[in-house]
Amino acid sequence: MSKIYEASGAKPANAPHEPASQVAPFRLPNGTGNANRMKSARVTNPNDRVPLAQKLAVGAGGLPFHHGGMVVQYMAQPIYQIILGLNPVLFGLAMTIPRILDAFTDPVMGAISDRFRSKYGRRRPFIFMGAITMALSFFLVWMVAPSWSETAKFTWLLSTTVIFFIAFTVFSVPLTSLTYELTPDYHERTRVMAFWAFFFNVGNFLINWYSPVATWKGFGDALTGARWVALAIGIVLFIGLGILPAIFGSERFYTVAAREKRKVGFLCAVKQAASSRPMLALVGVIMALNFCGTIAGSLAQYIVIYHVKRGNVGAGITLNAMNGTGFAIVGFAAIPLLSFLATRFGKRRALLLVLILAAVGGASKWFIFTPDMPYLLLLDSVLNGPVWVALGMLIPAMMADLCDWDEHRYGERREGVISAVFSWITKVGLSFTFLFSGIAIQVSGFKAELGATQPEGTITWMRILFAASSVLAPGLAILCLWLYPITEAKAYAIRAELEKRRGTV
Repeated sequence: MSKIYEASGAKPANAPHEPASQVAPFRLPNGTGNANRMKSARVTNPNDRVPLAQKLAVGAGGLPFHHGGMVVQYMAQPIYQIILGLNPVLFGLAMTIPRILDAFTDPVMGAISDRFRSKYGRRRPFIFMGAITMALSFFLVWMVAPSWSETAKFTWLLSTTVIFFIAFTVFSVPLTSLTYELTPDYHERTRVMAFWAFFFNVGNFLINWYSPVATWKGFGDALTGARWVALAIGIVLFIGLGILPAIFGSERFYTVAAREKRKVGFLCAVKQAASSRPMLALVGVIMALNFCGTIAGSLAQYIVIYHVKRGNVGAGITLNAMNGTGFAIVGFAAIPLLSFLATRFGKRRALLLVLILAAVGGASKWFIFTPDMPYLLLLDSVLNGPVWVALGMLIPAMMADLCDWDEHRYGERREGVISAVFSWITKVGLSFTFLFSGIAIQVSGFKAELGATQPEGTITWMRILFAASSVLAPGLAILCLWLYPITEAKAYAIRAELEKRRGTV
């Protein structure tokens, strides 16, 4: 184990740490001289650059991170419900209960990760062990026997997914925290997250193919196929890619955190992180887009099938899949574009631009989802695709800036608590989105048994909800973004004051 991890990577401090109680409230520098210095500081110092190999290694962790949150549900639904005949309600419980546990495990893991001390660092031991445990527990999910009773199948699925998601928490919270502390530079953080977004988008490509591969006749049966697929995912993705951040990641703030003496209690730390204005603003952006986006997404397939394709289910499903593939392609193309915009105009302005584009795209849905020109709807991915990449690229980079803001205000370096609280709030809020999506479909009056002959006004009402929620999502996100106080200039000023207080990293 001692050969697996390198040194923490943090540099000795050049100045003593000032107690938080003596820290003056933050003020932006004034004057032309300060403005000129602030402008010159925006050229990334070579010492702040993250080597390409390290960006690739930590970015690769984005793929097992993506799969950890989604792959169980994507694979388990057809295997456990269709192949093994598990009651859908029981399946839903098995998928929901582990997420409820996240409300407790994420913040606890964040606090442990922040205050853990070892010669291997405070993040990387958990990332390493979490990746291995994820692989083992994921394989166990599929070691169910078709002859078991329904209660036994449910119990096995629930218990193994609980173990898997605990392992995912051990892996994901320290990993997210590590991405926040790879560099103290405002722009280099965006470049780091570009690699993360790339691998995350690869996950979007791959995850839809595991169930079809598992049903390949060469495996004999789908359950056997799922076991082989799970074994490959565990070895190649969870272990092979998951341990790379632990091996090559550098914990630049380890020394800063290790010498901090002022510690607040766990509940106080969670309260401080959850109630800060930057945190609430970023959570609001995520919630607005995901909440309204989920409602729009649930309506989209009905509109494509019953309006654009006039009830042709097969053609509608194919066209919807083509649109989803378009989103993934646009996602890859948007990564360098967003990196340029964030470097040129700052993260907040770059995010604002893609939100405005998404609002235009939302309004266009009324016109481009039309039976007269069915393939016109492929423009949807061009107009709305970049905003989803921004959620995986710009928001994490802004969260890294929030960690500096939090240290400046409270005098403690705690990426773990911040990342865990952010994850916890969004997970709890988004757990209600599927309920509201069902309500939206129910309110429209849609009846599946009627097929293409829906009651008059039903499809029109669904189209109104579809377009309205698609415009409302970026609109609310823009309002929340307006509340986010950390501009590029403030980020550099905060860093300068922190380095005067506790030295460079």
